Amino acid sequence: MTIRIKLTLFIVFLFLTVIGNSVFTFKMETFEEEKLRWVIHTHEVLITTEKLLSSLKDTERGQRGLLLTQNPSYLDIYHAGLLNVKDHFRKLRILTSDNQQQQRLDTVQTLIALKFEKLAATISLSALEPAQALELVKQDESKQFMDKIKVQLTDFNNDELLLLEQRKGIFKAHRAQIVTLMIAEMVFFIVLAILTIPFLNRNFFSPLKLLIANTHKMEAGEKIDISDMLSKDEMGYLLARFYTMNEAIHSRTEKLNYQAHHDLLTGLKNRNNLFADLEKTIQLKKGSNLKCGVCFIDLNKFKQLNDTFGHDAGDSVLIEAANRIQNSIRTDDHIYRIGGDEFIVLIQAVKSQSEVNKIIQTILAKFESPMVIQNQSIEISLSTGIAIVPDDSTNSEEVINYADIAMYAAKNDQQTHYKFFDRSMLKRSSDT
Repeated sequence: MTIRIKLTLFIVFLFLTVIGNSVFTFKMETFEEEKLRWVIHTHEVLITTEKLLSSLKDTERGQRGLLLTQNPSYLDIYHAGLLNVKDHFRKLRILTSDNQQQQRLDTVQTLIALKFEKLAATISLSALEPAQALELVKQDESKQFMDKIKVQLTDFNNDELLLLEQRKGIFKAHRAQIVTLMIAEMVFFIVLAILTIPFLNRNFFSPLKLLIANTHKMEAGEKIDISDMLSKDEMGYLLARFYTMNEAIHSRTEKLNYQAHHDLLTGLKNRNNLFADLEKTIQLKKGSNLKCGVCFIDLNKFKQLNDTFGHDAGDSVLIEAANRIQNSIRTDDHIYRIGGDEFIVLIQAVKSQSEVNKIIQTILAKFESPMVIQNQSIEISLSTGIAIVPDDSTNSEEVINYADIAMYAAKNDQQTHYKFFDRSMLKRSSDT
């Protein structure tokens, strides 16, 4: 074959390679960015759904606190929950406006409206007939609506995840087409490489030697720069971009998963982890002599502090409180922020209630010294309720509820900062 023919073939190969690699690079970037957008969108829907449930629980907490204590400050929690529910629900409407989830959201909206009617009825009645209002709460209709809402939102989330998988399937199908085209390009490359030995040596054997050299560096424990492993051409650019995009997607997914299971302000685990961790702990303790403690912690007069010093100061107090509690517990124990100024400490393994008592004393001791926030000294005290597994219950929801009841009992008792749950508190709660 003449030099002119070889040179012509080589120029044609270079031209097709540049064009092909540019097209493939554009398509791969487009598909990867679209995949990342889908993942972000689905995570945003899941996080907004969790915030909606959390706000619904805040309305219940405000109603319950008002009925138990007749303290009107709990109405602030109730009304804030109402506003947050409306905001989160409106955001879900917008996020899912392009799919078939609107009908399910209509059902959820109806259930939320019915639930709010029950809550509003008990709150209005509490001012005139507190006992009758508590009787309405005992009928548990509001909880029935809440259970139905949870079922609907669980199905809603499952449909979103299914939709994401369907979109991933479309992405994989398109990627398979691109891979097929790339294989065709490689076949074309091999044919031309056979006709142009120098080109083959420069684009195949030299990179192979570079790969072997870097393998030896890896075996020797030396650091490898990714740029050393890629050729300085369009293919190297494509591989480098694909590597970079893959790293970005992986990093973003990990960040979103972290945000879905952790409190963004304090970095603590949130209520998404609480029930799973508690249930796992309960199962591990079955058949053993070990116990675990659930400590429900509330910062006293936090709302007044927020109103006096502002939300920035309130956030600083929450962060400092989380750090002090974290530094007071053992390595195996866990702390969660479940909303507002409420924390839960899960004490994993103790032999007796006295061990839990020592840990609570350590936590309280950490709050004896004031916090310095915005150059001002602020006194912070805690109200803590403790429930013991398996002494009080082996049901995770009951244990948390009992710890919550004990916390309210401690808050109403000026002589102590903490109380262990006992059955008499259930009667006192119903009589209030």
